Amino acid sequence: MALSWIHNFLLVLAFTYVRAATKDISMGYYCSPGGNRVDISDSDAGDLYWGSYPALEDCAVSLVAAVGKRIFLQFTDISIRGTNSDCEDELFVKSGSYTATGTTVPTDGSWEKVCGTFHQDFDAHDHHVTLKLKSYQNGGGRIRIRYTVYHSAHYHGCDGYTCLRRDRCIDDSLMCDGVDHCGDNSDEEFWSDGGCGVVEHRQWLKKVAIITGCVGGVLLLIVVTYICYRRKKRPATTRSDVPMETAARLANSGPPQVAGGGSYSPPPSYDEVVKPSPPPSS
Repeated sequence: MALSWIHNFLLVLAFTYVRAATKDISMGYYCSPGGNRVDISDSDAGDLYWGSYPALEDCAVSLVAAVGKRIFLQFTDISIRGTNSDCEDELFVKSGSYTATGTTVPTDGSWEKVCGTFHQDFDAHDHHVTLKLKSYQNGGGRIRIRYTVYHSAHYHGCDGYTCLRRDRCIDDSLMCDGVDHCGDNSDEEFWSDGGCGVVEHRQWLKKVAIITGCVGGVLLLIVVTYICYRRKKRPATTRSDVPMETAARLANSGPPQVAGGGSYSPPPSYDEVVKPSPPPSS
């Protein structure tokens, strides 16, 4: 029973380590007219969604990644009333954070307008990106936007996977998961150099290394625990391997008795046996 529990624990630990850190964010939950910041520094990718937004909605949500990272957005499933030329409802997106000065829809050129059922990918080139939704009389549309956190492979190097046709370094746990995180699908193609074949082999080796290390650690812990238990149970002894209680009793019982009822006396010393010869007479 104990071994089965340890086996399951190690498998869960290995799976947790190698899988991508993802985070799904409900835009309706974080919705605020003045803007609401959502920390995504602990994730590599995720979805920003709103299943059915209400009418007369006005809110903004800002995604904030770790410093030095960048955010890439893909509008995977949107249905916002109207077309780009005539939007009944409007979703705006921009790089950077947002602080509301009122409830009016932003009109400056830093915002990109989104409506209809399709929109091109949006690369924030920043660790902040803000989305602002403005619905009017109808509402009822849906929004699902995939975000991917990356950094520049050109300026910072890449210890994960560099997208083939773009300067993006993504975590290699995002590769070969059935999702196009690069925007050019290179992270899902079976390239011989750095593609899915290489990465799947690398992830398999990583799983084996993690499981081996965990099993070795558990076995070492069991051995150390057993040794400590045996040392605790072993009785204390003197140097002559005589129990301490016996040694103390013998020390307090006086000289040892010999057969016949007499007591044992130590032999005379050398000086007592060999007497000094008298000085020579003159």
